[in-house]
Amino acid sequence: MILITRPKEQSKNLETILGLKGYKTYLESLYRIKYLKTKISHNKNNYYIFPSIHSVQSLISSKQINKFREANILAIGNKVKQALISAGCKKILLTSIDSDTLVKKINKTNFSNHNFIYLCSNIINTDFLKKTKKYQISLQTKIIYKTIPAIKLQNKLINNLKLGNISGATFLSKLAADTFLSLLSTYDCLSAAKNINIYCISERVAAPFIHKRFSSVYIAPKPNEDALIQSIKKRHFK
Repeated sequence: MILITRPKEQSKNLETILGLKGYKTYLESLYRIKYLKTKISHNKNNYYIFPSIHSVQSLISSKQINKFREANILAIGNKVKQALISAGCKKILLTSIDSDTLVKKINKTNFSNHNFIYLCSNIINTDFLKKTKKYQISLQTKIIYKTIPAIKLQNKLINNLKLGNISGATFLSKLAADTFLSLLSTYDCLSAAKNINIYCISERVAAPFIHKRFSSVYIAPKPNEDALIQSIKKRHFK
């Protein structure tokens, strides 16, 4: 079985595609999302960075997305861009595949002299913040949703791990990776899990597993779900 670690609503596409490819899946959400009602003011001179689908959904949930229909927007990921377009946002000036690429693009354009507002979770990509500081990019963070890690594993998953029934696991966020490793230690399952094929959306997400010396860590060629699915090879599952 392949373990899927995203919240249920965000797991549907991955679960469906893996099922169609003949894989059995097991869903265990390692975090949940809570949208906040934080009031976000709009300034026509600012540039707003949307790093995830949840940044968009949070503003839709709090009925504030209308403020950003004419805003200067930078999106991380094509799915984020499409969600913004669907919400009526018209001025998406730049789209990048990941945060590292975004920083490089900002640094190479005349955008770098503007003020940026980063609409994010309470779990902030500190690597991104360090790079914006390095390039002297003026950036302000606004937390508009919370990412809350799981505090336990279900007994069924613990038993499946110990019995060797989980042959692979997918990770699309560093929080999910860190939470999984922490809970494996709590339930004395770390050794049993080290032979699982670990599929990660990026090097940043894969880093904790490499550090813990997991035997098989695979990184998607591009930081998106489609590329992650491509990295799952059927020969890895007996």
